[in-house]
Order: sequence, then structure tokens, then C-alpha cells
Amino acid sequence: MLGAPSAAIEGPYAANVVRIRVHLTQRISSQDARTGDAFGFDTSSSVEVEGLFLAANTHGHGTVALARTAKGPVPGRLVLEVRALDLPNGKSLDVGLEPGQLDRSISGDVRSYPGSGTVGGVPFDIGGSRSTNVVYEKGTEFIVVSPPPATPAPDESP
Repeated sequence: MLGAPSAAIEGPYAANVVRIRVHLTQRISSQDARTGDAFGFDTSSSVEVEGLFLAANTHGHGTVALARTAKGPVPGRLVLEVRALDLPNGKSLDVGLEPGQLDRSISGDVRSYPGSGTVGGVPFDIGGSRSTNVVYEKGTEFIVVSPPPATPAPDESP
């Protein structure tokens, strides 16, 4: 249930977490993304966070921390950092990816497999199948949490 503590997050931190469903505003592929590229996402519905009302389609932003195109037997790889939701008053609200919520296959012509998931200054790692690039289509939904969880960044190994 959005707007409630997350079951995927445990311990005292979970009591203060608000889950926010969002969707990508553009297609992201390990074939053409570059490290440092910005990407956007929007909230899918309205939600209240830290006493603030966020309308549906509140914009958020992140950056591509690592992009590697598939080459031969080496699959493509994306590491994305979701940073914040942009508030109407010009300020921002730090968010992170809910741990474990991307543990599913992405359907379509190109198969990609989400890996370990975290965000909000902390990358989430999305690995690919052999000889394919990782592709997230515009509109792909995921869940961010506020405040963001503290998680170590992944290494660059395949």
C-alpha cells in the first residue's frame, strides 16, 4: 500500500518510510545511455510525504551512474541513481528506490533482469541477459521511498 511503511524495509527505519509509485518519463537503454546522463520520472498518483502534498505527475530526477553496452558474451549494464522529487516551491525531496522491488523480469523484445535495488544517491543495478542491452521503456513503473535507505554502492564487475 503506497503511503504506508514498506514491508521490504525492516527495523526502526521502516516505520518512517513512505512508498511512492513513479514511472519513467523516457526510455533508458544501456546501448545509448552514458554515465552522467540525467533521466526523469513522475509520480503516478498524489501522495502526502513529510507533511507535503505531492500531486500526481510531480517530477523527479536521477543520473546514470554506469552504462555499459552489451558486447559479445558480456551483457549490458545500467546503474541508475534516483535522487529526488522536484517540489513546486523549487526545493527537492530526497528519495531512494525501495529495496527488492525491482526483482522481476522486464518483458518485451529485449530481456533484461533487474539486479540489486537501491536509489537516492545510492545506485540501483540492473543487469542484462547474455548479449543483450538493458532496456527500460518510457512508463516503466517502480517505487521510491522517502527518506532514502542508506545502502553501499555496487562495484563495476559484470
